[in-house]
Amino acid sequence: MSVDLVDIVTALDKDEDVHLARIIVLLKAFSQPDAPAIEGITKLAKLDFLLRYPSCLEKALIARGVSAKNIPVDDFERLTIEARMIRYRYGPWDHRYRRFLNILVARRLAVVHTDGRTIHIDLTSQGGNLAEKLIESPGFSRIYERAVLLRKHLNLKARALMEFIYEQFPELTSLEFNEGIAFTGEAR
Repeated sequence: MSVDLVDIVTALDKDEDVHLARIIVLLKAFSQPDAPAIEGITKLAKLDFLLRYPSCLEKALIARGVSAKNIPVDDFERLTIEARMIRYRYGPWDHRYRRFLNILVARRLAVVHTDGRTIHIDLTSQGGNLAEKLIESPGFSRIYERAVLLRKHLNLKARALMEFIYEQFPELTSLEFNEGIAFTGEAR
Protein backbone atom coordinates (compact mmCIF):
# COMPACT_ATOMS: atom_id res chain seq x y z
CA MET A 1 0.00 0.00 0.00
CA SER A 2 1.45 3.40 -0.97
CA VAL A 3 1.22 6.36 1.34
CA ASP A 4 -0.16 9.48 -0.25
CA LEU A 5 2.01 12.55 0.37
CA VAL A 6 -1.08 14.73 0.68
CA ASP A 7 -2.34 12.51 3.51
CA ILE A 8 0.99 12.84 5.32
CA VAL A 9 1.04 16.63 4.98
CA THR A 10 -2.59 16.87 6.10
CA ALA A 11 -1.89 14.69 9.13
CA LEU A 12 1.11 16.83 10.10
CA ASP A 13 -0.91 20.02 9.72
CA LYS A 14 -3.52 18.64 12.11
CA ASP A 15 -0.90 17.52 14.64
CA GLU A 16 -0.92 20.39 17.11
CA ASP A 17 2.21 19.15 18.86
CA VAL A 18 4.25 19.78 15.70
CA HIS A 19 3.02 23.38 15.60
CA LEU A 20 3.56 23.85 19.33
CA ALA A 21 7.10 22.49 19.10
CA ARG A 22 7.94 24.78 16.17
CA ILE A 23 6.63 27.80 18.11
CA ILE A 24 8.65 26.77 21.19
CA VAL A 25 11.79 26.50 19.07
CA LEU A 26 11.07 29.89 17.48
CA LEU A 27 10.56 31.48 20.90
CA LYS A 28 13.82 29.92 22.11
CA ALA A 29 15.72 31.44 19.19
CA PHE A 30 14.30 34.87 20.00
CA SER A 31 14.68 34.58 23.80
CA GLN A 32 16.52 37.37 25.56
CA PRO A 33 17.27 37.76 29.26
CA ASP A 34 15.80 41.25 29.53
CA ALA A 35 12.88 41.32 27.09
CA PRO A 36 10.08 39.09 25.83
CA ALA A 37 11.07 36.69 23.08
CA ILE A 38 8.44 38.02 20.67
CA GLU A 39 6.22 41.06 20.90
CA GLY A 40 2.92 40.51 19.15
CA ILE A 41 1.03 37.68 17.54
CA THR A 42 1.40 39.39 14.16
CA LYS A 43 5.19 39.17 14.45
CA LEU A 44 4.93 35.55 15.60
CA ALA A 45 2.77 34.76 12.55
CA LYS A 46 5.18 36.36 10.07
CA LEU A 47 8.20 34.58 11.53
CA ASP A 48 6.30 31.30 11.63
CA PHE A 49 5.30 31.81 7.98
CA LEU A 50 8.96 31.94 7.03
CA LEU A 51 9.69 28.76 9.00
CA ARG A 52 6.75 26.92 7.41
CA TYR A 53 7.63 27.96 3.84
CA PRO A 54 11.37 27.14 3.39
CA SER A 55 11.66 28.74 -0.08
CA CYS A 56 10.15 31.94 1.25
CA LEU A 57 12.61 31.88 4.15
CA GLU A 58 15.47 31.50 1.71
CA LYS A 59 14.24 34.31 -0.54
CA ALA A 60 13.70 36.63 2.45
CA LEU A 61 17.13 35.98 3.93
CA ILE A 62 18.84 36.48 0.56
CA ALA A 63 17.01 39.82 0.28
CA ARG A 64 18.54 40.72 3.67
CA GLY A 65 22.03 39.94 2.39
CA VAL A 66 22.50 36.36 3.60
CA SER A 67 24.37 34.10 1.21
CA ALA A 68 22.26 31.18 -0.06
CA LYS A 69 25.01 28.78 1.01
CA ASN A 70 24.52 29.91 4.63
CA ILE A 71 20.79 29.16 4.67
CA PRO A 72 19.96 25.61 5.83
CA VAL A 73 17.37 24.69 3.19
CA ASP A 74 17.74 21.46 1.25
CA ASP A 75 16.78 21.17 -2.42
CA PHE A 76 13.71 19.03 -1.71
CA GLU A 77 12.42 21.62 0.76
CA ARG A 78 12.32 24.38 -1.82
CA LEU A 79 9.11 22.98 -3.25
CA THR A 80 7.45 22.05 0.03
CA ILE A 81 5.27 23.74 2.60
CA GLU A 82 5.42 22.39 6.13
CA ALA A 83 1.95 23.55 7.11
CA ARG A 84 -0.24 25.76 4.96
CA MET A 85 -1.29 29.19 6.17
CA ILE A 86 -3.97 31.57 4.89
CA ARG A 87 -3.95 35.19 3.86
CA TYR A 88 -5.56 37.36 6.48
CA ARG A 89 -5.75 41.09 7.12
CA TYR A 90 -2.09 41.48 7.99
CA GLY A 91 -0.58 38.82 5.77
CA PRO A 92 0.09 35.12 6.36
CA TRP A 93 -1.90 33.76 9.28
CA ASP A 94 -3.12 30.65 11.04
CA HIS A 95 -6.36 31.04 12.98
CA ARG A 96 -5.00 28.66 15.61
CA TYR A 97 -2.31 30.98 17.06
CA ARG A 98 -4.37 32.04 20.06
CA ARG A 99 -5.24 28.40 20.68
CA PHE A 100 -1.59 27.39 20.39
CA LEU A 101 -0.54 30.11 22.83
CA ASN A 102 -3.28 29.14 25.27
CA ILE A 103 -2.10 25.52 25.17
CA LEU A 104 1.51 26.57 25.78
CA VAL A 105 0.43 28.72 28.72
CA ALA A 106 -1.79 25.96 30.15
CA ARG A 107 1.13 23.52 29.93
CA ARG A 108 3.34 26.12 31.66
CA LEU A 109 5.68 26.26 28.68
CA ALA A 110 5.08 29.92 27.84
CA VAL A 111 3.91 33.13 29.44
CA VAL A 112 1.81 35.70 27.66
CA HIS A 113 1.02 39.16 28.95
CA THR A 114 -0.22 42.37 27.43
CA ASP A 115 1.25 45.83 27.48
CA GLY A 116 -1.36 48.12 25.99
CA ARG A 117 -2.37 46.42 22.76
CA THR A 118 0.82 44.40 22.41
CA ILE A 119 1.01 40.78 23.47
CA HIS A 120 4.38 39.71 24.87
CA ILE A 121 5.24 36.04 24.44
CA ASP A 122 8.07 34.28 26.23
CA LEU A 123 9.10 30.82 27.34
CA THR A 124 8.97 29.73 30.96
CA SER A 125 12.01 27.91 32.35
CA GLN A 126 10.11 24.66 31.70
CA GLY A 127 9.49 25.79 28.10
CA GLY A 128 13.15 26.71 27.75
CA ASN A 129 14.18 23.25 28.96
CA LEU A 130 11.84 21.60 26.45
CA ALA A 131 13.19 23.87 23.71
CA GLU A 132 16.74 22.71 24.52
CA LYS A 133 15.66 19.09 24.08
CA LEU A 134 13.82 19.88 20.85
CA ILE A 135 16.76 21.69 19.24
CA GLU A 136 18.98 18.69 19.95
CA SER A 137 16.60 16.45 17.98
CA PRO A 138 17.12 15.92 14.25
CA GLY A 139 13.61 17.12 13.42
CA PHE A 140 13.96 20.50 15.06
CA SER A 141 17.67 21.32 14.96
CA ARG A 142 17.34 22.74 11.42
CA ILE A 143 14.24 24.69 12.38
CA TYR A 144 16.22 26.21 15.24
CA GLU A 145 19.10 27.11 12.87
CA ARG A 146 16.59 28.86 10.62
CA ALA A 147 14.94 30.62 13.55
CA VAL A 148 18.34 31.92 14.70
CA LEU A 149 18.88 33.34 11.20
CA LEU A 150 15.47 35.00 11.43
CA ARG A 151 16.44 36.59 14.75
CA LYS A 152 19.74 37.79 13.33
CA HIS A 153 18.41 39.19 10.04
CA LEU A 154 14.66 39.76 10.42
CA ASN A 155 14.10 40.75 14.04
CA LEU A 156 11.96 43.70 12.98
CA LYS A 157 8.90 45.29 14.52
CA ALA A 158 5.70 43.53 13.43
CA ARG A 159 4.66 46.23 10.96
CA ALA A 160 8.10 46.44 9.33
CA LEU A 161 8.22 42.65 9.06
CA MET A 162 4.75 42.57 7.51
CA GLU A 163 5.75 45.24 4.96
CA PHE A 164 8.95 43.36 4.16
CA ILE A 165 7.01 40.15 3.53
CA TYR A 166 4.54 41.91 1.22
CA GLU A 167 7.47 43.51 -0.60
CA GLN A 168 9.23 40.17 -1.08
CA PHE A 169 6.06 38.19 -1.82
CA PRO A 170 3.68 40.56 -3.63
CA GLU A 171 1.63 37.58 -4.81
CA LEU A 172 0.22 37.43 -1.26
CA THR A 173 -1.73 40.61 -1.94
CA SER A 174 -3.59 38.99 -4.83
CA LEU A 175 -5.02 36.26 -2.59
CA GLU A 176 -8.51 36.58 -1.16
CA PHE A 177 -8.83 36.80 2.62
CA ASN A 178 -8.83 33.31 4.17
CA GLU A 179 -7.45 31.79 0.94
CA GLY A 180 -4.74 29.18 1.49
CA ILE A 181 -1.18 30.19 0.65
CA ALA A 182 -0.07 27.45 -1.72
CA PHE A 183 2.98 28.98 -3.37
CA THR A 184 6.47 28.05 -2.28
CA GLY A 185 8.11 31.38 -3.01
CA GLU A 186 10.02 29.95 -5.96
CA ALA A 187 10.75 32.37 -8.76
CA ARG A 188 8.56 31.70 -11.75
